[in-house]
Amino acid sequence: MTEPKKNATPVYTGIRKYADNEQGFAVWLPKEWRKIDLVDGRIGWIFTPNKDNFDTCFMCEKITLDYATTPEDKDILAEGFEEGIKSLPDVEILETKYQSGKKSIMLEAKFTFTEDGQRRKRWMKSLYWAEGNLVLIAQGENVEEYAYWESMLYSAMTTYELGIA
Repeated sequence: MTEPKKNATPVYTGIRKYADNEQGFAVWLPKEWRKIDLVDGRIGWIFTPNKDNFDTCFMCEKITLDYATTPEDKDILAEGFEEGIKSLPDVEILETKYQSGKKSIMLEAKFTFTEDGQRRKRWMKSLYWAEGNLVLIAQGENVEEYAYWESMLYSAMTTYELGIA
């Protein structure tokens, strides 16, 4: 099955909140994007505008850590975050931002890499609070697809909620 012809830019027909109250987080995505539950005991979802693949997607995963983090852990967490990104094939880091607040840490990077012969663009955000870690990933199947969906990916990457019940 092939994807339908695209508009010059994506068109919002509405957004929907996806919440996991038990895990204390929520994300907002275009209502027509397909939702796929993570498997193997992982907590979260993958969302894609496509019917046939999820190489262009938004993913969120909640991880419960064995130990509580504090803002003082930012530098060591940032080091591991960046090392993980650098392990990707042919990676080029375009931008990073590492911040800590009174009770939380946010690590963020935008980068390109090669996977399955395709140059992809990804925006990754890792949020830490106490024993919680919420990982958000926005990815384009290729650099052009990322650019096409960037406005919707931006919205998803910036409208998450933490600490909900």
